[in-house]
Amino acid sequence: MKFIRTFLFMFVLALVIKEAGAQVYTTQTASISFFSAARLENIEAVSKSGGVVLNTATNEVLAKVTITTFEFKNGLMQEHFNENYMESAKYPTAQFSGKIIEKINYSVPGTYPVTVTGTLTLHGVTVSRIISGTLIVKQGSIGLTSNFVVPVAEHKIHIPNDKISNIAQNIKVSIQADCTPYVKK
Repeated sequence: MKFIRTFLFMFVLALVIKEAGAQVYTTQTASISFFSAARLENIEAVSKSGGVVLNTATNEVLAKVTITTFEFKNGLMQEHFNENYMESAKYPTAQFSGKIIEKINYSVPGTYPVTVTGTLTLHGVTVSRIISGTLIVKQGSIGLTSNFVVPVAEHKIHIPNDKISNIAQNIKVSIQADCTPYVKK
């Protein structure tokens, strides 16, 4: 499964690189987490297997995560998340594809607030999004961070009536990625 994920990620990476000589930064260890405040027990999980690609020539960003890589403290909660809510067998990945609006001079180290317009595909539903974040340019790497909210109804994630008071309708999502220059092997 990991081989297939890596192969697909590299295939998508090749599609994102549109210009010869473009500098592309990437990682396969982005941390993507979510939090849902709940009446009985908060729901939170993290994946440290997110893939991120940033093309500095075009300002394009692609982030992708396999849903089953999210880890919970409670195994039963993880099982319910994958089987009942996210239907991970049917919708195995979540993906954001977009473009940074601001013009960034990637040769100047610093911290830059950014806005990314694009689409978020989750649970088989693609929604246009505008997401704010921070881009940190360092020597040899670029960091990306963002915190945003995902309304479950937008992505047709069904929450049964008897669970609706236990699960928030808006899920807080965080991403943190440290990308390094892509080197063709």
